[in-house]
Amino acid sequence: MDRQAELRRVLEGPLPGEVSEQFLLRFTFTADDPRSVIALARDALATVLGPGPVWPDLAQWRERLPERFVAACAPERSPDDAEAGRATTPQEQHPATTAWVLSGWLAWFDPEALGESRGWQWWDAGLAGPAGAWVDVRIGAHPFPSGALEWLLRASGARDIDS
Repeated sequence: MDRQAELRRVLEGPLPGEVSEQFLLRFTFTADDPRSVIALARDALATVLGPGPVWPDLAQWRERLPERFVAACAPERSPDDAEAGRATTPQEQHPATTAWVLSGWLAWFDPEALGESRGWQWWDAGLAGPAGAWVDVRIGAHPFPSGALEWLLRASGARDIDS
């Protein structure tokens, strides 16, 4: 994945005439303020795509990411929870109806963890009326793990997400 090209598209959108060589999939959603949802999602995603040469620790991420996004995340699990046999994988921790822990979401962007298997890249986003919006993502295959994208949108204020 070309993180720098994705970061550029997050911040500026695709270049005029730029065409994806991979399949684009559109996610639609509703929100009270869809413009602010897109802005917050872009801000959070731009932050994790451009962390610098060293991947920050969780405390540093809490300082760097938008406060509203961090506040939407579930509390981190204690080591006792993991030892008691509770869910330990990002997919098990985060069914579609519950909040993700920040560390679980970040793992999908960490180049040393799941970052290379995320399966999608931001392509573009826009408004669809006063209470709707869309995000296009570039995917290499379908199905793909879309949970990190869906949590990004939900934590940013999106509802009724559909692809």
